[in-house]
Amino acid sequence: MIGILLKKQTAEVWRGYFYDAKENKARSRLSTAVRFLLFALLMIGLLGGIFTALALFLCQPFADAGMGWMYFVVMGMVAILLGAFGSIFNGYAGLYLAKDNDLLFSMPVPLNSILAARLLNVYLLGLMYVAIVCAPALIVYWVTVPCGVSVVCAGLLWTFLVSAIVLVLSCALGWVVARISLKLKDKGLVAAIAAILLLAAYWVFCSQIYAAINDLAVNAALYGAQVQESAAVLYNFGRAAEGDWFSLLIMTAVVGAVFAVVWLVLSRTFLHTATASGAQDKATYREKTIRQKSPAHALLKKELQRFTSSVNYMLNCGLGTVLLPLFGVLLLWKGEEYVELFGEIFAGMPGTASILLCAVACMLVVMNDAASPSVSLEGRNLWLVRSLPVSTWQILQSKLHLQIVLTALPLFFCSLCAILVLRVSLVESLLVLLVPQLFMLLLAHLGLTLGLLWPNLKWTDETAPVKRSMAVILTIIAGWVCGFAFAVIWLWQGWHIGVVLYLVIAAVLAILACLGIRLWLRSGGCKRFEAL
Repeated sequence: MIGILLKKQTAEVWRGYFYDAKENKARSRLSTAVRFLLFALLMIGLLGGIFTALALFLCQPFADAGMGWMYFVVMGMVAILLGAFGSIFNGYAGLYLAKDNDLLFSMPVPLNSILAARLLNVYLLGLMYVAIVCAPALIVYWVTVPCGVSVVCAGLLWTFLVSAIVLVLSCALGWVVARISLKLKDKGLVAAIAAILLLAAYWVFCSQIYAAINDLAVNAALYGAQVQESAAVLYNFGRAAEGDWFSLLIMTAVVGAVFAVVWLVLSRTFLHTATASGAQDKATYREKTIRQKSPAHALLKKELQRFTSSVNYMLNCGLGTVLLPLFGVLLLWKGEEYVELFGEIFAGMPGTASILLCAVACMLVVMNDAASPSVSLEGRNLWLVRSLPVSTWQILQSKLHLQIVLTALPLFFCSLCAILVLRVSLVESLLVLLVPQLFMLLLAHLGLTLGLLWPNLKWTDETAPVKRSMAVILTIIAGWVCGFAFAVIWLWQGWHIGVVLYLVIAAVLAILACLGIRLWLRSGGCKRFEAL
């Protein structure tokens, strides 16, 4: 039974790679192969290459100092952090927010089998992220330090141990978020706050990791002695990957005991938590005057309610709303140092600081892509919005306006902070304000277009259209490529024409592209939406 349920869970995760919901048929082998190839290039080629470089940087110094265990402690912590960041929200969404809860709970299926299958699904996703770090770490170590079969087997088992730690963290946080959400009317609020705090901690970690790793490599012996004395768990954690089977046995027992506690808690609270509706205020009728609202206002309110009711939707498609003001505050704090640094590095290219700050703002705008999955999130209830007495274009406009409302004001604040730091002319300041806003409009129109071209209306888990849909992936890639190209072209040849003219050209191109996409949306896009 667990195998059947796990197969169902896995099929939902990778459904978009094998099945074309728009055409209601299986994808061709070539199309499936291309999708998996792109995914492999991203996960193995890009992320794997980054962590391979980190392993090459760390392994030799630690090996020469006879402290290979410290090397594995560092790489293991990085693997746990990446695994937690990649799969920690699945602990909440995957366990408690599945759309087929009512159906499964009504069937003669043991509750523990449902829970076990979902835990295995979360575990496999975490293992995928962990392997991206652990595989290059182990291979580099095996090449640098000659070792036998025993060490290789211990390293492989250590990888599964790390992924088990990620599973425990994912389930623990998922359970905490679920329990707290029972006390709130809006279940997404606490999850969104927890996620933002986690991302903030992750950003702080990444901003300090380079200096910390350098310091660790220089003072490896000192830190190693301190860890052995005061943190035996970390010492055994690293020794397990080196081939110390006693340490591996100890760590397995520790992690196994912790997981047993997690399983006991989850098994006893799973049904109640998954079926609870959360805190509900007693409804009290109060007579009040109802004001008539325009169709545009009502549709936008509907989209905002859909956005704020979904944790996954907010975290995956609205993160820029938080990151943009944070970047603005960072500019007010450290911006002058960055501008001076850019001036020294690009002394012969006046205006480079303005271009680079605009490019960074545009890259952060990409984190807000609410329009891309908005059509797919209608799901099987698409007929409801189509039955409303409004035009198709008004419906599509409301999805565009959602992304604009979420992004425009935070982006304006970020650009304003950049202007205060840059201290440039009035014309250049206005362009620094205008260009990111135009890019935001272009990205919203592009995302909605891609959402219409690659809809997924038959999902059972909302993470499918929000995180794994082709429309979202292409929107993010296109946004990053445009932002990166904006900076690269300037550094290559653009600086010759001056910053004002370069920004004017960028603004004109964004306006033309946005108008072109908007014309298609008003004709072909509306017809495509009506045909869904």
